[in-house]
Amino acid sequence: MKRGLYERYVPDTLLYAGDEGQLHRGHDSILRRDILLYIFPLATAQPEKLMHGSSVLQVLDRGETEKEGFVVLEYVPGLLLDQASRTNRLSLKEALGMARQFVQILQEASRMKGRGLLLTKHNLWLTEAGEVKVVNSWDVREERVGREISDIFRLMHHLMFGEVDIELPITQMIEEMALAYPGDPFIIRKSLRAIWRREEKKGVEQYDRMLAQTLEDITSLYHYIKKNQGGIRPSAIETAPEASDGEEAAYIPRSTRTRGKSVRNVKQKSGARFNLPAKRVAVIALVAIVCITAFSFMQNDKPSSAKSVDAVSPQTQNESVQEENNRGVEVPDVEGLTLAEAGQQLNQAGLRYKYYLESSLHKKGTVLKQNPAAGEKMSRVEVVELWVSE
Repeated sequence: MKRGLYERYVPDTLLYAGDEGQLHRGHDSILRRDILLYIFPLATAQPEKLMHGSSVLQVLDRGETEKEGFVVLEYVPGLLLDQASRTNRLSLKEALGMARQFVQILQEASRMKGRGLLLTKHNLWLTEAGEVKVVNSWDVREERVGREISDIFRLMHHLMFGEVDIELPITQMIEEMALAYPGDPFIIRKSLRAIWRREEKKGVEQYDRMLAQTLEDITSLYHYIKKNQGGIRPSAIETAPEASDGEEAAYIPRSTRTRGKSVRNVKQKSGARFNLPAKRVAVIALVAIVCITAFSFMQNDKPSSAKSVDAVSPQTQNESVQEENNRGVEVPDVEGLTLAEAGQQLNQAGLRYKYYLESSLHKKGTVLKQNPAAGEKMSRVEVVELWVSE
């Protein structure tokens, strides 16, 4: 039976060649499936301890010949991050969205294996669903620790501006990324510099805290840019089930900053939207509370009214509603559908949902993933989250 390199595992297309090794797209001649084949000199790091998780390409097999070793990786439709940047340049907002995934990869590597992961454009695989996965997850070196944020900024700069022949200093990259923002670059420049300065914290406990704070700050900066570029986009809107006759459909925009206040827009039956000042809303709410309190006192003065309520709402009906809430509603499977189709199914199930736009190679408007997963039970007061290709 064919078992080794070039017999069973056949390289077809060279994707990258460097000092660490070569990455090929190939095929398994026995199982007849596409694979990624990583071939490296025996003198380089051996895959003794492999990392497993959602952030890496899974290892299917490994071995060695007289002169070289090889690792067989799963093939997920996509391409190297270096190849993706040649065909499509990202905006600062989109690059920050990718940077969030880079930080999450480092967090998963720290939890499962340790620090020192190779974070370069040739070692990251971008899937058609917009997810980033690590190719070589076994070559971990201590000398790489302490420059992770610099590596992330270099990747962001590469995704925004493409290949640069010389190695630019981080301060210049920060300046170029800030000036690429169409608004005031001061906040962008100041925020990126503050994130970069955290790189000095190298202790194990400080390292994990640094990554968590970096992820939070990148997310806040992402939502700041998203809010200030044309206002709140549809991706930040939480939608409710379709309203019945005589009711109003409410659109609740999601907060554009992780620590900001949410804004509520009310859509009337005519389709017009309006925003009320905060003071006026507070006055209206206060008047409503006073009216409700007065009405309650009036009801308490009429004992017969309590009997009429019992007659309309029997205890058995309350128990039935409570039992349904406890049991929950089964979440339908909407992955792969268009946003309109997914919204229709969720509305039929009586579930609210909100969605986020995400860079992807899929057709625009396709639902990439959902939370909770299909088949899980959830209360009608909870909200289903969707990630949609933009």
